[in-house]
Amino acid sequence: MSEPGQKLRFSFQTKVLVPVLAALVLLPAITLWIVDRSISAQMQEEARHTLVTAETVFKQTLDFRSRDLLTRFRNAVNEPNYRAIVQLAASNDPLARETVSKFLLGQLDNYGDDFEALLLASGDNPPQVATRHSNAGDTEGWTKITALLTRSALQGEAAHGTLEYGGRVYLVVAVPVYNSDRTAQAGALIIASRISESVLQDLKSLTGAEILLIADNSITASSLHQVDLPGVRSGMLPPDAPSGTKIIPVELHQEHYLALNNRYEDRDPHGGFRYLLLSSYEQRLLERDRNRTTLLGVSVVGIMLSGFLVWWLIRRITHPLVELRDNAEAVGRGDFTRRITRFSNDECGAVAVAFNGMTDNLQASRADLEKAVGSLKTAQSQLIQSEKLSAVGQFVAGVAHELNNPLTSVIGFSDLLKHTDLDPKYQDYVDHISKNATRCHKIVNSLLGFSRQHEPERKPVNVNELADAVIDIIGYDLRASNITLRKEYQPDLPAILGDTHQLQQVVLNILSNARQALDTFRRDGQIVLRTGCTETHVWLRIQDNGPGISKENLSRIFDPFFTTKPQGKGTGLGLSLSYGIMQEHRGRIHAESPPGAGTEFVLELPIAEPGPAAAPLKSKSAHPLPAMTPSLYILVIDDEESILHLTQEVLSAEGHQVETAGSGLAALELIGRNRYDVIICDWKMPGLSGINLFQELLVKDPAAAKRMLFMTGDVIKNTFQEFLQKHSRTCLSKPFALREFHLAIGRMLSAR
Repeated sequence: MSEPGQKLRFSFQTKVLVPVLAALVLLPAITLWIVDRSISAQMQEEARHTLVTAETVFKQTLDFRSRDLLTRFRNAVNEPNYRAIVQLAASNDPLARETVSKFLLGQLDNYGDDFEALLLASGDNPPQVATRHSNAGDTEGWTKITALLTRSALQGEAAHGTLEYGGRVYLVVAVPVYNSDRTAQAGALIIASRISESVLQDLKSLTGAEILLIADNSITASSLHQVDLPGVRSGMLPPDAPSGTKIIPVELHQEHYLALNNRYEDRDPHGGFRYLLLSSYEQRLLERDRNRTTLLGVSVVGIMLSGFLVWWLIRRITHPLVELRDNAEAVGRGDFTRRITRFSNDECGAVAVAFNGMTDNLQASRADLEKAVGSLKTAQSQLIQSEKLSAVGQFVAGVAHELNNPLTSVIGFSDLLKHTDLDPKYQDYVDHISKNATRCHKIVNSLLGFSRQHEPERKPVNVNELADAVIDIIGYDLRASNITLRKEYQPDLPAILGDTHQLQQVVLNILSNARQALDTFRRDGQIVLRTGCTETHVWLRIQDNGPGISKENLSRIFDPFFTTKPQGKGTGLGLSLSYGIMQEHRGRIHAESPPGAGTEFVLELPIAEPGPAAAPLKSKSAHPLPAMTPSLYILVIDDEESILHLTQEVLSAEGHQVETAGSGLAALELIGRNRYDVIICDWKMPGLSGINLFQELLVKDPAAAKRMLFMTGDVIKNTFQEFLQKHSRTCLSKPFALREFHLAIGRMLSAR
């Protein structure tokens, strides 16, 4: 069920088929209605014409019969017997009148059933009447209604006419009767012949219409059988209907007629009669109905055939559209393998070709999109992993920075203890403390340097020291996995020119992969690091006794995102990045994995060209320790209480006057009141940092700014390094030994 307010939707086939079928039904219906009305009008017009013609023939025939009757009796009265009877009728003798009556009655019997009255008039005597209804009323009535005709005949002029009497219609003729020598008129003979059904049948054959004679509002004669006047009157003929009423349709005995009601006029006031002519058009109606049925049947068959043809054509037209819709829906659901068969070389075929081209493009685009999405997902995983590593790096950097401050105190105080008179047993304890604190210092520095982001830089690098720095980072994981690490370094390797942090990442990636491979393969894993050089390159080989790499995977290990590790255990980017780093350093990296002999990675880097940048790295111990000037006024600034206490103890023991400040603001206040020979300040402090303090002093007291010595527990970044070079300042990295502390102060004093 459609939702409220939702528009009804019709298919294209319905939209076309319904109007066409409506037109196919409507046009034949209109045609049938027009033809039916035309046939009905023509049929009624023909019936009217028939009635008009029938009326003319009817009147002429009655007139002809009247004249024929007049001629007949005009000759009959010349017979001797009529003349003799007329003379008898002129006497008043009852016997003679009786004889006349018998004669007249005998003549009626001889003339036939239609002759119902004979009147013989002579002289002044009332006419003698012979009728088939021998009653006084008849004699008086006949005499009255025929008076005009009788008078004309007695005057010697034959006359004829029609009249209705006693509910019947008659043709009446009146002829004069002369004496035997025709010298004088003896009387007149009036003959009344009824217009009976037999006469009407003759008239019907001549007129082609049914004839009804009406007298005293009742049918006196009819060419139809079993005609009921009340039924006729109720349908079309009111009692007082005037003559000349228009032609109207009537139905008698379930047959349809057109009726013409009129009156046959006569000169005699008592003459004339009403008649009704009926022209049947029932046969025409039947023919019309048959034609209508035939036409309707032909129309229905035509509509069915036309509708089927239209449906077939529309189906042929819409079938491509339906298939296009189904395929479009399938494509919308993601099935880009759908194709449309080209139906014909027309617009539908062009649509099919365009659709197939579209799906080809969509399929190709989807393949590219899926590939891109896969790459994006992998990149997203890498990004998440990188963010995790970045977060871990930041955390490690923060922890390392925080560890450097207590390590500085541990190393410093242990150095102080070394210069005291301790029991040899406790002296050994102090050595262990100093040694392990220094070890922690190296590990922290390695973590701190590796976790920081650095701009690529090219400096002289010793490969042996670079490998040891990485081992400091990953050494614990190797030992925890029962992996033995063996170093086979060539001493006095020439330096290479590179970025320490990037190269450390390469070595760390290879060692991490080796550790993971050995951890799941065997319990007695071993990794060997070998270094050496040729005339042009320094090489580093990292070999393990793990499962090795299959031949088919060996050529792909440096491809981006390629990994044989389970889902979530590796990203496939470590070796790819390592390969890129080696390419940037104009070096080479490759892997060898003989069957059953583990894997060996070989790194080759070009030897740095001779010059200032490639000078041999000098140890910090190579610098002589300058003599300390006694009684210096020194200010130490650090937010760590232990660092302040250590520096105060060291410097005070050497005879210097030392003051301390726990923040930059406190130090700024002290510097404003006192003049210090040396100002030792931590670079990174909350509030007013060492750099900010230096910039404040450059404005307020430039001389004091020149006496500043920085120290930090963080990695010295490039920006801070540029700051130190710009202002010719020195920075001491925490944790530092006392000798390094003395050396830094001595250098600053020597520079002054």
